[in-house]
Amino acid sequence: MTNLTTDTGKQPRRSQHARSSAARHALINATLACLREVGYAKASISEICRRSGLSRGALLHHFPHKNELLVASYVTWIGTKIGMLERRIAAGASVRDEVTIWRAQMRETFPTSLEFYWALQSDTDLRERFNEALLSHPIGDDESGHPIDTCVDKSPKPSLMRYVIVCFIRGLCLQEFFVRDPSIPDQAFEHFIEILNAYIERPIPARA
Repeated sequence: MTNLTTDTGKQPRRSQHARSSAARHALINATLACLREVGYAKASISEICRRSGLSRGALLHHFPHKNELLVASYVTWIGTKIGMLERRIAAGASVRDEVTIWRAQMRETFPTSLEFYWALQSDTDLRERFNEALLSHPIGDDESGHPIDTCVDKSPKPSLMRYVIVCFIRGLCLQEFFVRDPSIPDQAFEHFIEILNAYIERPIPARA
């Protein structure tokens, strides 16, 4: 009797699209790891290739310019973080609950974001590429990606209110590097929540 056998151990070859997506994913992850662990100044093409396990040629095939890779990496990463933030804020959340979640999330992302912001400040090409990416990506839309039906939505301009919240918390994250008394940022945060609650309950009339 003849035994019929099949080669079940051999994995099917992935499609070109799958291989390309995997390579881009590896390069983006390696870039983010560089920004987080060694900083922008040391996030060289050689280091990114070493961490991703891909060649310089493969990197340049997917991202012809290093700044293109930096922008794609940051936009992908921050978009994921915003999605996580939205899921953490429940409908009907109080001002304190929503703003506290914003602060926790931004504290987590701030070190990596700071490296990218510093690069934007000193690299005109990177800044232009990033601003162009914002035109076509949801994270660049100030009206999208925000939770709805929370107490912040009771303010006259919820989107603008959340913009103010983000700006304040980003500044507070930076300020935490410089205070002598580590309790001061927390005190400022509590005061900020009091101001927000007072404004939402009794908004200042718009100027004529």
